[in-house]
Formats: sequence, structure tokens, C-alpha cells
Amino acid sequence: MGISHAHAAEISGFTEFEGRWQSEQSQGALGILLPFQLDATQTFLIDINGSLVQGGVRQGSFGAGYRLATPGEWTLGLYGYYDYFESRLGNDFHQISLGAEALGAVLETRANIYLPLGNGHAVDGAGDGVVSNGMLKFREGREQARPGIDAETGLKVPGLSEDGNAELKVFAGSYWYGGRNLEDMFGARLRAELAFANVAGLPAGSTVSVGASATYDNQDRLGGNVMARLRIPFGASNGAANDPFDRSTQAIRRASAIKTHVGATGDLEDAVLDLTGRTAGNVVNISAGSGNAAAINALLAAAGTGALALSDGNIGLDGSLMLAEGQTLLGGGGTLALTGASSGGRGTFTNAGAATTLTGYDPAQDVVTMASNSAVSSLAMTGGRAGIGSTGTAGLIIDRVDVSRTAHDGIRLTQVDGVLIQDSRIHDLYICESSTLCEFAVGDPNRAPYAAVSAHGTKNLAIRDTVIDSVTYGVFAGSAIDDSGWPPVITDRASNITLDNLSISRSRREGILLVAADDVTLDTVTVDNSAQGRDMDLVVLQGSSNVSITDMVLKGGINGLMLVTAPSLPDEAVTTDVTVNGLKIDGTKNAGIFVNPVAGIDFKNVTISNAGTYGLFIYGDEWGFLGGPVADISFENLVVDTAKEAGLYVMGPAENLSGDITVRNTPRDCKSDPSWMGGLSGSITQTDGSVFIVNGQELGAATFEARCG
Repeated sequence: MGISHAHAAEISGFTEFEGRWQSEQSQGALGILLPFQLDATQTFLIDINGSLVQGGVRQGSFGAGYRLATPGEWTLGLYGYYDYFESRLGNDFHQISLGAEALGAVLETRANIYLPLGNGHAVDGAGDGVVSNGMLKFREGREQARPGIDAETGLKVPGLSEDGNAELKVFAGSYWYGGRNLEDMFGARLRAELAFANVAGLPAGSTVSVGASATYDNQDRLGGNVMARLRIPFGASNGAANDPFDRSTQAIRRASAIKTHVGATGDLEDAVLDLTGRTAGNVVNISAGSGNAAAINALLAAAGTGALALSDGNIGLDGSLMLAEGQTLLGGGGTLALTGASSGGRGTFTNAGAATTLTGYDPAQDVVTMASNSAVSSLAMTGGRAGIGSTGTAGLIIDRVDVSRTAHDGIRLTQVDGVLIQDSRIHDLYICESSTLCEFAVGDPNRAPYAAVSAHGTKNLAIRDTVIDSVTYGVFAGSAIDDSGWPPVITDRASNITLDNLSISRSRREGILLVAADDVTLDTVTVDNSAQGRDMDLVVLQGSSNVSITDMVLKGGINGLMLVTAPSLPDEAVTTDVTVNGLKIDGTKNAGIFVNPVAGIDFKNVTISNAGTYGLFIYGDEWGFLGGPVADISFENLVVDTAKEAGLYVMGPAENLSGDITVRNTPRDCKSDPSWMGGLSGSITQTDGSVFIVNGQELGAATFEARCG
């Protein structure tokens, strides 16, 4: 049943409430449509609407349209809108859209064009590395609004309702969205909408609609949503019945949300590698098909300073792979964080090659040899003399590597200034059982062979977030010492050494051995040799000074922490100024802590459990040849629990001990045996007024023999 157009005074405004639901989000919208009938055939419309989308998105539109009813039962319309959109990232977008429509009794069609205003917004972290003209470049990550066009044609299904109070429409359409430095999006849409008018309980002329749509395009693939809408007229009426499906007052259908895209769409610019802080250069690809080590090294040399070498798959090497100055070797699947040199934007680059293992076939050559300012990241190395070697260089970065089954050290550094080893694993190296060949000796201080990390004469070394397992030595960091004359002298000091979040297990000999090192930080370090039968001390400070130990855990071993000064070392190689705050030692075969002639040591918050002999062994030099008394040692909250013999053993002289020790579940608090080693008894002398408390009672010269003898 057809109803003629009402006069202008009889046309109501309309309020629409709409909800949309899809798999990822829901949306609620409110709109007001104000139609003004100029005459029997012409209508002017004002449309205001806004919506909230799950996830904090807000959008709004203001538009105006004109419709003309033609004699041929078609209503033709033109309209324009201003749209506002606030994305999930909090960015504001604006656009102008224009559209045209043709609405018939059975068919209807419409088309819209969307024109964004502005260039979008930078999005930190969304940038991407791009290989362009053989060099690694950077595109800044941006969120940008996309220009677009859409069109659809619909058909009203006939015969659905005899009284004209229901309509079913089905539509088919397509859409396109572009964008700067962005692949075009092409898609198709199908939708259906079922509307009911004059529903009981609602004002006359109201409609209730439900619908569903499905989309498919080359970027977002398959999508869709369901919709429910309530349309209620408002305003004055002379009592005449208005057609709820009147084409002149029908809502304008368009994509009110601004289409945005987040991705790497900025201009090409130089890429700075966060790993090294240097601008990336040429890109060279290496694989098993690149030839032998000499051929690969020729490619690297030709790529020049600062080149990025991308490895693909497993590569066998008959010699050492030689990185040149400033070059970065990135394994397949590895990712590098980047910063745009101009924009300052941040993003990533991923090597699309297969995961890489470099296998060294020559046990006399390192798998990779690093030059100054070079970096290795995201690959495995096996075989060779060492997985990585470098001598006389500076500024090395070793990141996310896996080193195994080398013939000698895992990583070998000689006289290097500045090394960072992080997020790596070094395991299953050669285990040397021969004490003659492999045990460290102060008479040969430059040598601790077969270490996971051997840093000789190396300064500014940091090892963090790394796991070491099944090796001879864990970490050896020692000064280069010239002992060809007397006294010996340090030629290259091992200094500024940091071990942070380091885990060492099953080291046949010392887990950490520091020789004549200075300025050392050991933070959150674990050495666990409890799962093996033969081993040495766990952590040894041999002639090392200015050491800070925090939150360390030691398990197994002969002695847990050993502090030593040897007279055969250079005069400046003295173990002093050592601060320990947070140390747990469990299950040592001998003592938890063994202190040879040293001075200036502070222990705080230390727990020693299940020591095989003594919790703390203090060994001073009575004759002065080995360094004199143990002196100036302080204790705060040191607990010895369940030591086999005694909580404290004193051999030789000790001076100026202070603080407190608690001993429990142990046969004796203190012990000193003058019959051991030819009558070498112990003593405590307090020359500066220090007070030393063991289990709540002072232990000093006057009480020593009675309590410890």
C-alpha cells in the first residue's frame, strides 16, 4: 500500500539507535535525522550521528543531503559529510565524504567516496626495515586514514508483507581503499536487512531492523557483523500516517567510520640498528650456496663497513667466517630493532631466511672471527676452535647465539675493549679432566683453557641473561700478566666486568674465575654443580678488587666462594673491597666460603647450608709470605645451617672481624685445630675495637681458645 509524501509541517525527525556485533568488537551508535520537505518532490536532510566502539574508539559525523522524487518513481539523492574518528591508539582523524543514491520501489543503489584530511600519525614500534637498492632502510610506522570508494546495489524482496509493515532487502557491493606506501585493498560485501514497522508498543512510524553482513578482501580476508536498529520518529504531526519506509526520509547508508591502517608506511630513511647504534649499510646474503669460507669472506669484504649479512639455513665452513669493521651477522629468523635516522621512529627487521647453524670443520680456527664494532645475532655455532673469537678489537656485540661442541673455548676474547654478550646459550663444550693440562695455577695466570667465555686482558665486558652448561670453565676473566721478569706486571687489566642474570651449571672446574680483575659486578648469578661428582670451587676471586656480589646462588662444588690473594701475582692484584649482599650457598663438599689472606670484605645477608666441613673457613698467613692476616672482614646476617664440622674455622691470624654470625644445626660454632698442618692454630686480634659475635656471644682474643680450640 503506497502512502503519498507528507507536507513539510508534517514530517517528523528520526532518532536511530543501532548496535553492531562482530568477533573482535561491538559498537553502539546514536543518530538524529532531520528531513525538511521543500515541496512535494524535494527534501533536504540534516544527519548527525556518533558511536562508541569497544576498545575506546569514538566516531562522529555531520552531514547534509538533498533528495528529488522523480515522476518515474525513483528518488535521487546527493549528500556530503564531515567525519571524525578517534582510534584505539588515541589518534584523531578527519575526512570529507561525498555520495549519490538512486532509490526505487524495488531496486536501490548508492556509491560513496571518502577523502581523508591530513597525513596521519606516527606510531612508535610499528616501523619496518626494508631492503632497497641493496641497503637496509627504514619506513616509519604510521597510522593513516585511507581514501576509499564503495558502491552497492540492493533488491527489495517482493511479497514479504501484505500490509506493508515489513521489508527485506539484500545488497551486493564492493569497496576499495588506498593509502600512501600501502597496498590497495579490494573487497566485496553482501548484506541483508529485515525491517518491521508499526511494532506494538512503539510510536507510530517506528521501525525495528535486524541485519547481517559479510565481507571479503585481499587484506583483512573474511569478516562480518550482525546489526540491530531501532528508528523512532519525533516532532509534531497533524495526525496523518507517515510512511515508515518513505524513500525521501530513509536514512543515508554509508561507511561512517574512517578506515585506518597501522603499519610501516613512512618515507624511506636510513636505518639505525638498536643493537649497535650504527647506521645500517649494504645488505649481503650468505648461504650454503655462497661457497666455502673464502668465498663468503670475499662477499663480506666487498659489502664494506657497516654491512648487514643475512644468513640463510645451515652453512658449513672450512675456515673462519671473517666479519669486517662494523658488520652485523644476522641469522635466519632473527629480528633486529631499528630506529629511523630522520624520524626517530622505531620498528623491526626480520631476516626471512631459515634458522642458521654455522658449523666449523677446522678445529684450529674459530667459527666466526669478529672485527671491531661488529655484531652477531640469532644463530647457532658448533665445531671449530671457538664459536666466536676476537683479538685486539673493540665494541663487540654477541646477541642470542647458541655455541656448542667447540674444540676449545666457547667465546674467546683477547685484549678486547667493550664486549656485550646477551640472551645466549653456551653448552656441551669439551670437558678437560686433566689437572695437569687444564687446572688454573697462579704460576701460569694467563691460562684457564676450555672456558665457555674466556676474556683475557679484556675490559668493559658485560654478560647478561645467558645460560652456560656442561663446560670445563664457565667464565674466565683475567688480566694479561707479563711474568717474564720479577715482579710480574699487568699489561692489559681485566676491568669493568659485569655478569648479570647468568646461570652456570655442570662446570668441571670453576664456574667463575676472576684473576687480577678490577671493578666487577656479579648480579643475580647462579652456579649449580650439584648434579656432577667431580668439580672445583664455584666462584674464585684471585687477586681481584672492587667487586660487588648481589643475589648469588651457589650449589655443589668444593668451596662455594673463594677469596684469594697470591704473592706470585703483580703487586696491584690484591683481593680487596669486596661487597656481598645476598648470597645462598648449599651443598658444598668443603666450606661454603673460603677466605685466604685478603682484606676489606663485607658480607651481608648470606646463608650457607649443608656445607661438607665448615660454613666459613678463614685462613690467614702467620709468616707473611702469602699476604699476612685475613683482615677487616664484616658480617651482617650471615647464617650457617647444618655444616658437618663447625660454622666457622679459623687457621692462622685474623684481624678486625666485626658483625654477627648465626650457627645452627651444627656440632660446633667455631673450631681451630693446632694439630693440623704442623700446629698452625688460629687467632683473632681486634686492633680497632671491632666486635665479632657468634651465636650471640662475642668471639675475640680472650674467648677464642675456649670456644674454638
